[in-house]
Amino acid sequence: MLSLRALSRALPKTLFNKSPVRCLSSVSRTAFYRPVWQPATRTTYPAFSTSCARREPAGESDQELSAKIEQEYQLEVENNDSSKLTPLNDYLSDSGFEITDVPGTHEVTLTKTFGNEQIKIEFSISDINNLDEEFDQSEEDDAFDDEAEFDSGKNTINQAGVRGGKVDVLPEDSIAPADRDAGEAPEDYPTTPAFPIDLRIIITKPGDQALEIHAVAADGTIEPQTINYAPKASALLAKSGKDAQEVQAQYYGPPVSNLDAELQLLLERYLEDRGINTELANFLPDYVEYKEQKEYVSWLQSLKKFIDI
Repeated sequence: MLSLRALSRALPKTLFNKSPVRCLSSVSRTAFYRPVWQPATRTTYPAFSTSCARREPAGESDQELSAKIEQEYQLEVENNDSSKLTPLNDYLSDSGFEITDVPGTHEVTLTKTFGNEQIKIEFSISDINNLDEEFDQSEEDDAFDDEAEFDSGKNTINQAGVRGGKVDVLPEDSIAPADRDAGEAPEDYPTTPAFPIDLRIIITKPGDQALEIHAVAADGTIEPQTINYAPKASALLAKSGKDAQEVQAQYYGPPVSNLDAELQLLLERYLEDRGINTELANFLPDYVEYKEQKEYVSWLQSLKKFIDI
């Protein structure tokens, strides 16, 4: 349902705006249809009113908005596929990770014990918003490529520049459709780009010392970005105060991509031994989408409840 929502968000808002309607007041209508011979009368009113004050009516669009929210809610519930939860539970059972998912929040935590180590992985479902940004960027890149090809003066596929002229044939046109790779996706049905998920991995050992690793999960891989040694693991959780200042002042080391290639490979194996591997990288986007869908439905309920009060 994420792609369906993304499509609806792309529609122009003018499609949903009501055209303004002007109407004449009762006084104006009376003025138009009053016969010429009928004298105009002036209505008098008391200087003050003794009636009780009434509650201000709701906005004109409240009922329409509430109905639209209800429609969206029903659509999400009807298209909810509960079978997607099965592989997520299977992964958690096989991997040994325990998940902490507080309803109404965007943060999720995975924890696991490995030997004498405590492993904690934090991530946020807010990273799913990067999907729209990457999709928009890919569309801009495609439009730029098309414009560049048009400006270059190169003829389109199998199209001659002049009558009887030479026909431009691209390399892929020489391959019969039946001989192309079975996994090749048609251009008319582009695949949805994957969204990267930022991870904060904390590996704690006895003595309150830890490694803090910032990594990115995308396209079935987990790539560490920085690795920081913390002599006090408890300080990593500090939001303010002296401990937080000490953590911010620490040297985080160079970017992992700048390290020796063999050292990078060994660091990746170090993480894989602890279950920070391809299986986890494939689990994360599925769970992010599942939780985001669950939170979205709950958000619709809360929004409608407030509008209807």
